[in-house]
Amino acid sequence: MKSMKRMKSITREIWVGFFCCGLLLGFSNKASADDQHYQDFIVGDEAVGMGGAFTALSADPSGGWYNPAGIVDVRNTSLSLSANLYGIQDSAVGSTDELMPEDALGKLTVVPSSTGFVQALGRTDMHGRRPYAFGLSLMVPSYRKYSTHDEGEINDPIEGLVRYGYNRSYVDETLWAGLMGAMRLGGRLSIGGAVFLVHRSVSDKATSFVAGDFIDGEFSAFHHATMDLEFFNDSLLAVLGAKLKLSNKLYVGAMVRSPSLTIYSRGQMRYGRARSDGLGDVGFIPTPEGSKVKSESRINGEARVGIAYVWPKVFKIAADVSAHLPVSYTLIDVQDEAVANALLIAPEVEREFVINGNLGVEFLFLDRFSVAMGGFTNFSSAPEIPGNQTLTAPAPARVHMFGGTFAAGYSSEHTLTRIGMLYARGSGHDVQAVDPAGQLASQEQTFTRVPLTQSYVYFFMSSTFRY
Repeated sequence: MKSMKRMKSITREIWVGFFCCGLLLGFSNKASADDQHYQDFIVGDEAVGMGGAFTALSADPSGGWYNPAGIVDVRNTSLSLSANLYGIQDSAVGSTDELMPEDALGKLTVVPSSTGFVQALGRTDMHGRRPYAFGLSLMVPSYRKYSTHDEGEINDPIEGLVRYGYNRSYVDETLWAGLMGAMRLGGRLSIGGAVFLVHRSVSDKATSFVAGDFIDGEFSAFHHATMDLEFFNDSLLAVLGAKLKLSNKLYVGAMVRSPSLTIYSRGQMRYGRARSDGLGDVGFIPTPEGSKVKSESRINGEARVGIAYVWPKVFKIAADVSAHLPVSYTLIDVQDEAVANALLIAPEVEREFVINGNLGVEFLFLDRFSVAMGGFTNFSSAPEIPGNQTLTAPAPARVHMFGGTFAAGYSSEHTLTRIGMLYARGSGHDVQAVDPAGQLASQEQTFTRVPLTQSYVYFFMSSTFRY
């Protein structure tokens, strides 16, 4: 009878795992990165509750991101699913009078954070640990989405009634997929490694119009422009890690990530504009085939160290520090110069040296419940934007962010489920088009520095199945 009840319990938990997996896959078209930050999202079901302080622990499928050496501490098999089910990204650009509104629906996003599994191998020792482990990990460490719409009319003293409109939508997605392995060297030290394929895709679309010379109920002068940019690239990188048990309750971990190597890219950009001054002078520049685009998203190496104090079945506290090396690269290379002038994102990227920190704590009680909270920094690697000059090309935003996380968990014999939230906020500077509606149809664009405040909040759910 007990064996039948146990089998039913296992079966029910397997179906819960499959349900969460199906839910995650249903949202898997959302993925991401940007060219200024390294910690937009905290990946991993346990790590997210502890603010990303996980390098000295990393005993789940997110170990490929934090420290692959830690996955050897997984007992038997672990299937992990973590989904940021609902999120809101918000931003305020410029002063109140100059603010271009962001669409309400554009703020709401549904993003999966990570999923994967780890399988332990070999004979167990006297402590129930196995000497080897391997696994697969899929992660979304960042996601950026933006859309705006502005339309109206003004009475110009010279041109009279002028009507204008501007629409833009932007999505930046990246998915990390990797294989990892680890082995135990004696009773205290373990080492591990991982190889990741990083796939990034970007879509940026904009349209604008300005109509003037309002005579007899019609506009006779106008200019109109459309821009459509799409590209993706794939790159490879490697991760090496080590984890050392200093005492029965104290652990340290370290990880190094190699520079990425771009292996493939593809994309195109379409741009067209039309104008008329109402006196017979007209212009039209179509690009029906579009211009080919080459792209690169480069990571120039990272080092991460962490320390954790673990009191089994009572609490754990951990802290991480990560350092990211500087790098410069051409994000977008558009072959047609006339088309390239319509870019609304920076074609050249320069990332400065950045250090981030993570701190987290988790309390366990009544054998089944846990509460975790943490904090993290997400400093921008973008250079300072000049504030005393007009720019002829867009520049990356520079916003330093601070965030916090909270999670509550419930564990059964074979599953561990957590729900919680992540919130981050920061301020800095960005660039904004001097005339968003008008200059897209011009041969040259101009930008100016403006204040920028960004915030995002995500509610997440994670489930770990262990057997």
